[in-house]
Amino acid sequence: MNRRALNLVAAVSFAIMGIVFTTSTAFAQNDPAAQPQSPSQPSSPTPAPQPPPKKVWTNDDIHSAKPAPPDASAKPASANKPKPNPKGKDASWYRGQISKLQAQIPPLDEKISQLQAALNGQTVTSTRQYGGTKPDDWRDELSRYQKQRDDIDTKIAALEDQARHDGVPENELP
Repeated sequence: MNRRALNLVAAVSFAIMGIVFTTSTAFAQNDPAAQPQSPSQPSSPTPAPQPPPKKVWTNDDIHSAKPAPPDASAKPASANKPKPNPKGKDASWYRGQISKLQAQIPPLDEKISQLQAALNGQTVTSTRQYGGTKPDDWRDELSRYQKQRDDIDTKIAALEDQARHDGVPENELP
């Protein structure tokens, strides 16, 4: 090794030994077992002060901690009143949304029945609409229409469920 490498190794070694020495000295100063006892300290350590005893609650304590009964002037809560909906959705809003979705079902049902008839080999009186450069397969088109119909049914069921959660009676929905 050359002289520079030896100097570098020596410097790193001294630095590491210095760190080890200072940390062990610091730990020894903080460790009460490592410190010798002075003659003024008693030979047995003093007991730590006892924490105050924990409160044991009884039924009497619980009853006395209850709040006072409400005033007679306070309005009684009505269980029959539906709570107001913060989003402003009432029965008429749900009726309108469900009616819009139900209006989309008959045209889809008509297209589905025509496609099923065509796939079964029956003659179809309507002309086929082409939306692009080549027509779709009738089976693909049929599955798309059936999926749309199922999606609409799912949306209607979700709206009816939400209306029920918002307190709208079922007889007010279409």
